[in-house]
Amino acid sequence: MTSTIRIEFPSVGRTYARNEYTAYEYGVYPRSSVLAGQTRRVFLDSFDTLEAARAAYPGAEEQIFEPIPEDE
Repeated sequence: MTSTIRIEFPSVGRTYARNEYTAYEYGVYPRSSVLAGQTRRVFLDSFDTLEAARAAYPGAEEQIFEPIPEDE
């Protein structure tokens, strides 16, 4: 089963949004799972800088967008 490592900024999920660089592993749920065949995203680690994320996961794909505006 093939998986992909991706560094994302900002880190966004259903219940959170943070201005940090986060490494996720993307793949597919196995046949033994209730979610078989669907995309699976697994948190690996988070970093303050893109350089630190690149050092920890060289060769990872990058998905970098604008930071989330801070509340005033």
